[in-house]
Amino acid sequence: MRYFIGFLVTIGLLIILVVLLFSGGGGPNSKKPKTTKALTDYASSNAVVRMTIDGPINADTNHTAVRVTVGKDDATYQQIQGYQGTVVNTQSYANNENAYSNLLYALGHAGFTKGDNNKLLANEKGYCPLGKRYVFELLDGNNTVERYWTTSCGSAQPRTYKGNTTLTISLFEYQIPDYFTLTQSLQHLNSP
Repeated sequence: MRYFIGFLVTIGLLIILVVLLFSGGGGPNSKKPKTTKALTDYASSNAVVRMTIDGPINADTNHTAVRVTVGKDDATYQQIQGYQGTVVNTQSYANNENAYSNLLYALGHAGFTKGDNNKLLANEKGYCPLGKRYVFELLDGNNTVERYWTTSCGSAQPRTYKGNTTLTISLFEYQIPDYFTLTQSLQHLNSP
């Protein structure tokens, strides 16, 4: 009987070991690498960084968002109307690899790659309903390398972005030469 119980304990331990090996050995709070290379290594690639500012949750006809996407060849501003994502204004500006590299260095210093990968907070919808939600992404083709979000409702609210929010927003705004003119009628979406 003693050998049979020892056999069962051994089988149980083997099962736990296999589960740990396949899950990476950690629980929900374990730290996994977010990117396989440094942020600045993307400067010569087709990868882009993007910020979306989503306005207060209101009627579809009143709802607006702003998206700034920056890559090595261009920086693009988009104004989005409604929850279906209808782009009502687009402005693109030429960019180059050196300018993009400098932005990536600055974003790196601002903590752009710092965030919480908690699956329970993967989606920002519904948080800070009367304020703004900021989504920061690194996209490489169809692959989302990282995606974090925060809100204008203060640090007590849930969020996944752990970098310097104010600096990150400003860096994106400054990539669009006439950002403040384009958003003048959207005061509720300008800086925090």
